[in-house]
Amino acid sequence: MSPLVLVLLCLVLALTVGYGLLNGMRDAPNAIALPVRSRALTPGVALLLAAVMNLGGGILSGGLLTAVWQELPPAIPNGGPGLLMAVVALAVAIGWGWFAWQRGLPVSMTHALIAGLIGAGVALTVTGDASFEGIWSPALVTAMLAGLLLTPLLGCFLSWILVTPATWVARDAAPGTVNHTARMGLAITGAANALGHGVQSGQRMTFMVAIALTAIGRPDAMGWWVPVAAGLTLAIGTLFGGWRVAHTLTEKLVHLDPLRSAVASTVSAGLLFVGSFALHLPLSSTHAAAATILGAGQNQRYTAVRWQQVQRVIGYWFATLVAPAAVALILAAAASPLF
Repeated sequence: MSPLVLVLLCLVLALTVGYGLLNGMRDAPNAIALPVRSRALTPGVALLLAAVMNLGGGILSGGLLTAVWQELPPAIPNGGPGLLMAVVALAVAIGWGWFAWQRGLPVSMTHALIAGLIGAGVALTVTGDASFEGIWSPALVTAMLAGLLLTPLLGCFLSWILVTPATWVARDAAPGTVNHTARMGLAITGAANALGHGVQSGQRMTFMVAIALTAIGRPDAMGWWVPVAAGLTLAIGTLFGGWRVAHTLTEKLVHLDPLRSAVASTVSAGLLFVGSFALHLPLSSTHAAAATILGAGQNQRYTAVRWQQVQRVIGYWFATLVAPAAVALILAAAASPLF
């Protein structure tokens, strides 16, 4: 192994840890934003719960290693080019995630990572270091885009429509009883959302390590140490408690009562679990949280959704598909002469 390849391998592993820490800090609190906002959990207890569940989710993602290998592109470039693709994608995803977090914007780091991989893959194809068809099969791209683009639409619709039967069931109950029951449900679904986030994010980290090890010809080095390390990284990041994005979801976009919060949280958790364990799709926990909150907030008798903020967030969602890809393409093309 050449010194340059060794340096790039270390960079991939270090950036994967950085990705997990930032992901835990900025995204995991979104899973418990509604329970905290509805006073179902205190912030301290909620963060500790989210950290534990993210640890468990990261470890559980190891059970999906088979699915990760099935999704792994069949022709990862060997040596430096393959590692460069991973380094650039991770660096761009971290940069975009930090940029958005500073502004309290709920954007998807999964989107940013995949966009970075695609941008770097295009650059390596242009420079002749890889074949884009080999890196990204049509089935893989379709599966990723389906999971990432359908999550907001499905989450918003399901949350909006399920508010009606929930309010009908609670129509004769005292408000205090309804709120108490909803808060109990929020504590449970908040934990479920954190677990789902850990499973989804653990798969992303596992995927990047798999790319790196495949590029150096050591796919046999994959093992349970990867999901365990991913879970620990996500848990540590969660304890830093970056509440900026959570504040946007529960304060700037819409105000929800406990009942509608419980509906949104339940739908979000359901999407993450179905996407992870049943369909093996890469879903964004941020998109699931934002979309379900928006859908539940729209089904109220008074106007609760702040559409100017919603339009701003959606604009950044689309920018997440373009900006990281463009930056990754430039960085990968600039670094390709090294090989």
